[in-house]
Amino acid sequence: MAPQFPEETPHGGDLVFAYGTLKRGGQYHHLIEQIGARFIGPGQLVIPYPLYLARYPCLLDQPGSGLGVRGEVFRVHDPEDWKVLDQLEDHPFEYKRRVEPVWVKGERLSAWTYFYQEPDKIDPDLIPVEEFPIDPGPGSDDAV
Repeated sequence: MAPQFPEETPHGGDLVFAYGTLKRGGQYHHLIEQIGARFIGPGQLVIPYPLYLARYPCLLDQPGSGLGVRGEVFRVHDPEDWKVLDQLEDHPFEYKRRVEPVWVKGERLSAWTYFYQEPDKIDPDLIPVEEFPIDPGPGSDDAV
């Protein structure tokens, strides 16, 4: 019997789109490593959304009002591992996870994406960005 992923959906129930601190070199990427998620490749959301760099990266659920957010896609192997990511993101309260279409290596896939649920806490003077910048460190050829 195949593993049952949370709210299982066809074609991507085991992929996560990381656009912030879960990316390689990010503050919480160690959690991706801890659960043994495998890097699939750089990705970009098909639908534009606003990504704000507040205290931490905040992707708002306002389709069409932002940019084609860039990040990284990872494959989560064990359905139990979603608990680790959901705890970090305080799903479904501060962030809510749902499947979104994402471009990866020229292919359209579906990946779980975390959306910030408190848009009123975002400074109205902030401008949406396309990508959360992370310095991958010296000698890395994996920069996205």
